[in-house]
Amino acid sequence: MNKSLRILGIVWFGFLSFFSASCTATNPPDSLLFTEKMKELRQINTSTPQMATQVALSFVGTPYVGKTLEINNNETLVVNLRELDCSTFLETVLSIVLTKKSGEESFQKYKEILTTLRYRNGAICGYESRLHYFSDWIHDNEQKGIVKDITRELGGIEFHKKINFMSTHSSAYKQLKNDSLMVTKIIETENALSSRKLFFIPKDSVATIESQLSDGMIVGITSAVDGLDIAHVGFLIRKDGQIRLLHASSDEGKIVVSTKSLSEYLSGNKKQTGIVVIKLNN
Repeated sequence: MNKSLRILGIVWFGFLSFFSASCTATNPPDSLLFTEKMKELRQINTSTPQMATQVALSFVGTPYVGKTLEINNNETLVVNLRELDCSTFLETVLSIVLTKKSGEESFQKYKEILTTLRYRNGAICGYESRLHYFSDWIHDNEQKGIVKDITRELGGIEFHKKINFMSTHSSAYKQLKNDSLMVTKIIETENALSSRKLFFIPKDSVATIESQLSDGMIVGITSAVDGLDIAHVGFLIRKDGQIRLLHASSDEGKIVVSTKSLSEYLSGNKKQTGIVVIKLNN
């Protein structure tokens, strides 16, 4: 792509993010909390993964609350830094870090980046444009140059699975249960995901590659549940010589650092089959 076309693409992509972020559900406390986080980062000049680790740690103790993105009937950008699940925790931390890295430390910029991360091609075009499946999130944000999937490099093997959890459990989603057209759109996405070549590291092999993992990497935990690719996500952090999971825990009801190593954490759950590993681009 020549330079002029590349610049035009960046400008258009930024316009889509700005337009989408202008339709936002947020509260004043979120803006204040964002400002606090940016102040904490003001004196920090480090790599993106290290900064992500510091920001993620600052959320330890934040309550776990699921389905915070489902508050509206029409798809809008939901900003909530006070209540997080595993996915919104990941996106919140990355959006803060990327806002800092952008040099434009405004709440508006944060919302634009959050939109970029959460939605396909960085634009809100209905419920189906949200990156519901984490393997889709990885693919889309790798295309944007934000992350890199390094699972295969770490010795990952092919992950064959028919992805259809949302369409086969449509009654569990308020946006799907009475909308057959939306279900059809979700099926199209699922078919595309099922056709992609994915890699994962089986949990029995995780201990052998833990020495290659480092602070600020992102881990997705693959699922044994039919139709589901990845059931949980979090950051990796090295503590007391062990690589551990820094994540929003539904069991503990808050953001925590696991007390066990990653491999030990995985071994205790039969529904978790392995991991994918994502590296943040500097």
